[in-house]
Amino acid sequence: MRVLADFAMQGRWRAVGAATGLGALGIFVPPIAILSGAVVALVALRLGLGQALFVAGVASLILGALVLALMGGSPLVGIMAGLAQWLPVAAMGEVLRQSVSWRTTLSMAALVAGALVLTARLLVPDLEAAWVSVGMQMLAPFVETGGPGADDLEAALVTVAPFLTGLLAGIFLLSMVLSLVVARYWQALLFNPGAFGPEFRALQMGHYLSIAAVMLALFGQLAGVPLALELAFILAVLFFLQGLAVMHALTHAQNMSNFWLAGMYVLLVLALPQMFLLIAALGAIDGVTNLRERFLARDKGGED
Repeated sequence: MRVLADFAMQGRWRAVGAATGLGALGIFVPPIAILSGAVVALVALRLGLGQALFVAGVASLILGALVLALMGGSPLVGIMAGLAQWLPVAAMGEVLRQSVSWRTTLSMAALVAGALVLTARLLVPDLEAAWVSVGMQMLAPFVETGGPGADDLEAALVTVAPFLTGLLAGIFLLSMVLSLVVARYWQALLFNPGAFGPEFRALQMGHYLSIAAVMLALFGQLAGVPLALELAFILAVLFFLQGLAVMHALTHAQNMSNFWLAGMYVLLVLALPQMFLLIAALGAIDGVTNLRERFLARDKGGED
């Protein structure tokens, strides 16, 4: 990881090459796309938005050329995919560079994601029907090759369609946030060793956002309002990150083995939906009750 970050920081053309290569691999192995976003975010954190936009723009053009040359598709597909992936992390990196505040950066990112969900609902008259239509077209090959029947597939899409816009916005936000976290880790590794750990363990979104997330989730569930649940999921992404910070902080304070953190991440891979909700809930609880501070203060008092 350090080798990759060091390579990208040796010149903007190397950063372009790293972002493009990882972006191309990310088409086939999506998690790698997080690293390509991290390269662009690292440039923004270290060199500013202008340099990050240069890297994102040139890399997107090259990615478009690769899509044309290797896949025979429209280069616009590659260009738009690159811009959609790299411009948001460049902006987030610049906000974090200027504000030096995770709360500000993540809150602004969630605000943009929520605004996109609202805009989609306003601009598309029957968004749920549109998602069902798109889903049936995309998944038609699975039906033709002996997958689930068309009626069963359509019924499943109808069930998830009311929440799909917020779900996709939240997943996209999560990938951008993870890219920024990796970039911040790289920045500390190269230029300020040891700084990332304390910064991450102190991440706190605040009790107002925690209450807003809980209220949206309760209102959406009890009143049957899909939009409220979509917005709650977007906020849950922020508290998922805070929940991870809580786990790291408690493990560090207790001098516990990294085995416990490794186990948590393995469970995340094996049971992502359940673990995501559990960790996000932990983050929201910490936001309301200052769980970390209370636990660490009690532990410090016990040692005295």
